[in-house]
Amino acid sequence: MDGFRIAHVTDLHADVPRRYYRGIIDAVAAAHVDLIALTGDYMTRRGREAHPLKILRTLCQNVSPPHGIYGVFGNHDSIALVGKLEPLPVQWLGNGAATPKALPLEILGLDFLNFGQCDASATLTARPHETDADPHERAAIMLCHYPTCLPIAADLGVDLMLSGHTHGGQCRLPGPQALINSTDWPLRLTSGVLRHRDTLCVISRGIGEVHLPLRVFCPRQIPVLTLRRGPLPGIRTDTIVNLRPW
Repeated sequence: MDGFRIAHVTDLHADVPRRYYRGIIDAVAAAHVDLIALTGDYMTRRGREAHPLKILRTLCQNVSPPHGIYGVFGNHDSIALVGKLEPLPVQWLGNGAATPKALPLEILGLDFLNFGQCDASATLTARPHETDADPHERAAIMLCHYPTCLPIAADLGVDLMLSGHTHGGQCRLPGPQALINSTDWPLRLTSGVLRHRDTLCVISRGIGEVHLPLRVFCPRQIPVLTLRRGPLPGIRTDTIVNLRPW
């Protein structure tokens, strides 16, 4: 998996047309990634499913990563949107797991559809249990809208969790100091590369906004992650440390 590239797309909040969405699709296409991960909140309000559907359909038409597109839903996404997105060439994980062909990789999902609750036991049950393979030979990646599930990911032995939800604070003071992050976590954990025990978590600032169509000192972000073989950055600890705030 050394050199494997993942584009992480989250928090579109695409209830109305915005010019920058086309640029986002072009940027993902130009990155030439191996896999795309979608981590929820494609919309904001019920009844406005048409525009996020159009954006994700256009993304799938213009970008075909060799190892596929995987996704979960967030707290703002509606049941109606799920039905409209089903025909797209995206493997929606729910509280489940997938193993892309010809890769030493498993991709897990924790879903928070329509303000629901995740089911970590279902995700655990869905994991492959081959008797002739050492599970430590596979990389484990989890997609989860809420970064506060990092301790669950660590308990499940996940190597890397991809999350959104916080918008990086959306509006900040100059520098990385968020004013709010919509979680019960301290503001220093709002976005960046976090570590908890032996699990890394990437929290993207995301693309869209809620409440006000405004970002202050907090630009939109689509992280493109390149996996590297070697020791994890930082040190192993039972606390949660932000190794690389952004």
